[in-house]
Amino acid sequence: MRRALPCLLLLTACSSLKPIPATWNSTPVSTRIRSIALDERGNVSLAPILPLASPISVENNRLVRDGKRLTEQFAAIESFDYSAKSDEVIFSARRDKGFDIGLVAGDGSKTNWAPADPADEVMVQWAPRGYKASYVVRAPLGDVVRTLHIPSSFQYAIDFGPATIYDVAWEPNGDKYAVAYSTIDASDRVEVLRYDGTDRVVSRKPDLKLDADVVSFAPGAFALRPRDLRYDEKLPVVVWLADRFEWSDGRYALMRGARVAVVIARKTDDELLKKIGETAWMDAKRVYVVASDASVPTGFYRFDGKTIAAAPAAIQSVAAGFIADQLKRNRRTNGSR
Repeated sequence: MRRALPCLLLLTACSSLKPIPATWNSTPVSTRIRSIALDERGNVSLAPILPLASPISVENNRLVRDGKRLTEQFAAIESFDYSAKSDEVIFSARRDKGFDIGLVAGDGSKTNWAPADPADEVMVQWAPRGYKASYVVRAPLGDVVRTLHIPSSFQYAIDFGPATIYDVAWEPNGDKYAVAYSTIDASDRVEVLRYDGTDRVVSRKPDLKLDADVVSFAPGAFALRPRDLRYDEKLPVVVWLADRFEWSDGRYALMRGARVAVVIARKTDDELLKKIGETAWMDAKRVYVVASDASVPTGFYRFDGKTIAAAPAAIQSVAAGFIADQLKRNRRTNGSR
């Protein structure tokens, strides 16, 4: 009986918890592309993530070589790459508030820092030749690939829109690289482009794509709007809270099954709600907020009248199923053609 008491207390304290219906677990699953390789002919392959042999390692958030410390201790080291040709290590480390790009000699004699960006700079790697490197900037409006020519500090910043980048792979001669990423309106794909950002070609198309317009909505937020919006129509609004601007199978299922506008934002605040109220094609009286919550037990969801919450692994399908069901029960005439 004592063993059951914590669960009993949990369910009593969280009386709003409800079990997730089985019918909500049927969202489509698109292909995930998390690691790629690019050969000398420009062909892309989906490569497994394999550890690379390197004389450099990380110990206590320091770069170390053969037991010798190359750097000071940082709050964290996100990634690093060693160049045997120049005997240097390029790395991403958290110094203060975010991750910055550093360059240290193989003997640890000197550390230099690339021009800092307010956003996190991660996924660093050397290009195969040309004494240049690439890394990803987690910018407020979507990820950017930045290539850096080390001697001159000259940079190219290649924007991918409201997107999340998962991997960058250089071809052996260092003239082109491939990027695996997704956007809020299309699932994972691979694009190949030149070092300077030109000649962009999609080599692997996304499995799924929404028939929706992407609209810059509010500071740090984008909206998805059906392309066939009718005259004087007001759509229910789903505010989908997410740390990154990336594809969601759950949002795809929701917008395929229900006629809604979706706002993707990192937070909901008075400014965002005010913008919803001022937007002619949004119904401020019908607003749902989707939020993942690790405190919600597996197999359950919570709804407080506005916010639908579930564990991170379940929130995608739960949000799609719950909101679609709610709108079917409360269907009403929405303007005219």
